[in-house]
Amino acid sequence: MVNLIASHIVKPAKPIPTKVMFLSECDQRNPITHANSVHFYKPESPELLKDATEVLKDSLSEALVEFYPLAGRLYQKDGGRVELHCNSMGALLFEAQSELKIEDFGDFCPTPQIRALIPPIDYSNTPLHEVPLLLVQITKLACGGVSLGIAASHIIVDGQSWFHFFSEWAKIARGEKSDDKPFLDRTIFQQYEDYHPSSTAPKSQ
Repeated sequence: MVNLIASHIVKPAKPIPTKVMFLSECDQRNPITHANSVHFYKPESPELLKDATEVLKDSLSEALVEFYPLAGRLYQKDGGRVELHCNSMGALLFEAQSELKIEDFGDFCPTPQIRALIPPIDYSNTPLHEVPLLLVQITKLACGGVSLGIAASHIIVDGQSWFHFFSEWAKIARGEKSDDKPFLDRTIFQQYEDYHPSSTAPKSQ
């Protein structure tokens, strides 16, 4: 019911700090998964939705300048500790089409049809350092509306920080100024003085 048309790597629009960021002990114990959400937009403004993919790509690229950890990758050191490498590898954006209409999803309870609107992630066959921390799928629906499915690494964001990013991304997509910058100093969670991040992060490709 959903056909993937194209995929795009979206990188920060400007150079960002290239560094290794500390991940807390809680992050080390929690499973490495992505939190999913789906947003629906009715076909009330067909002209706006027509260029939705380009608007989302451009605005996401701008949003990743301030929220640059989402454009990085996770790496596992010898010994098993996971680090966040800010290396501008980028988010992954999919374009898709569906024969369904918004009303076909009923009360939006989790179903295979809803799951198909969320970007796929293959944890078992993809090395950790190749898994994007942010994946987006824009699906054009038969009614003229669109859905926006998002998967964000639970290691990098929690509920509050995710909605902060999403609201700032929305501002940029609407042509508004984004001025609420994130707090990115993760060293406040550091418990061990003898922890030293990798001296250099792998170069972006």
